[in-house]
Amino acid sequence: MAVIRKVWRGVTRFLASTALVTGLLAFVSLWSAVATFVPQGEVSSPDVSAWAASNPTIEPLVRTVGLHQAFSSYLFLASVLVLGLSTALCAWRRTKVAINRARTLRAAATADRQSVCDTHDLEIAFDPALSGPQALSIASETLGHLGIKAKLRGDVVAAVSSPLSVWGSPVFHWALVALMLVVLVGALVRSDGLMAVAVGQTKPDAAASYGVIHTGVWHDWSGVHRSLRLDAFDPDYRTGGLDRGPTPTVSILDGAGTVIKSQRVYPNMMLHAGSVSISSPACGFAVTIALVKASGAEAGRLIQYVDFSQTTSDGTVPVEPFTVSDSTGKVLLSGAVTVPLDRVGWRLQDGLPKEPTAHVVVWSPEGAQLVDSIVKPGESVTLLGGRQLRIVDVGWYARLAIVDDWTTPLLYAVMVVAMLGLALTLLTRQQLLVATVIEGPDGPRLAVRMRLWRNTPTNRAEIESELARALSGDEKGSVS
Repeated sequence: MAVIRKVWRGVTRFLASTALVTGLLAFVSLWSAVATFVPQGEVSSPDVSAWAASNPTIEPLVRTVGLHQAFSSYLFLASVLVLGLSTALCAWRRTKVAINRARTLRAAATADRQSVCDTHDLEIAFDPALSGPQALSIASETLGHLGIKAKLRGDVVAAVSSPLSVWGSPVFHWALVALMLVVLVGALVRSDGLMAVAVGQTKPDAAASYGVIHTGVWHDWSGVHRSLRLDAFDPDYRTGGLDRGPTPTVSILDGAGTVIKSQRVYPNMMLHAGSVSISSPACGFAVTIALVKASGAEAGRLIQYVDFSQTTSDGTVPVEPFTVSDSTGKVLLSGAVTVPLDRVGWRLQDGLPKEPTAHVVVWSPEGAQLVDSIVKPGESVTLLGGRQLRIVDVGWYARLAIVDDWTTPLLYAVMVVAMLGLALTLLTRQQLLVATVIEGPDGPRLAVRMRLWRNTPTNRAEIESELARALSGDEKGSVS
């Protein structure tokens, strides 16, 4: 048992050490700052791959320590866990202090003359010419001049804070512990990613619908039964006298297809519904293509997403190429689609052209170019075997940033509690001062019990000095 107690004391001493807490806070802050400069995602994602190619020297280190998944890496989560344990230990110690102080304050709030006589910290002699009530009145007035509002309660003068005032610090620290737990759980259960949706298109909220997706190890797709629809897109939405920029109108539908919520999404106006939050960081064009058989029957459709680019002659680039396969999965052809932008002088216009067209390029499985044509909506390009690719429509798409995290409301709630605890700590006074008159062999004295813990306007020495001066008799002429 002695060994266990020694180990326990060592562990608690280590967890409560200022050096450990300071080091962990510095590491978490630095880690979070560095993570903002490193693309987050799987190693195979386009952003991460591009960054790795342009930073070959430091990429192995970044990948090894897990900076591409900064907030779900084992190193970060372990640091937060240890910091949480340290904060919990600190919170527990502060809770024990608060319990004792609250008990002391409650007892002081009902203290009578006898209890103060039995337990007091100091005695101050006063002029024998003063009566007991006069001495208490002078003491109360003197404390008021020092910023301590005291009340006369019969033969006791008291200035006692509410027992609630001692709970600010424990509440704040326990809220920090809860905040770390919520962040930890959130990293394990959340999903966040980017989904491209064309106007009028509906996509299920499933991993396959995302272009980029990050999920915590505890995220459960089987519990997700909803879909997302892009109802409209305004490239120049204005409201309140402000230009909100490209603005999609997004609807969230439940598993039965009923609209849960529909809303315009623009900067500082996310769509929130339950655990889901949606913003729209980017937009582009959506080209709907129909594959037509030689018989003229439509075999299927696909939507190609096209992004703006300052480095291409068309002004746009395909998000990814497309392929056409037969029933066995054999690739029959591949292709890419862009949308040529309008020009004014030498400048390309970042907007849907007045007469939209699609630039279609098709290759054979061997890489030979079969088609390179500018096609208007309603027109087709003919492929080998009599098949055709028909451009059905050229419109807008929005790239939606979707976060599914049921811990988000808890995060905000815990932050509110933490702020309330911090405000209570910083703004409320923790003090205990009760005094009464006692008779002693050397004459009457003022017996004082005093505790000055937090946010008091003075100190023990000044209180003792001022009471002694006021009760000495030098000012008794002012006492009626």
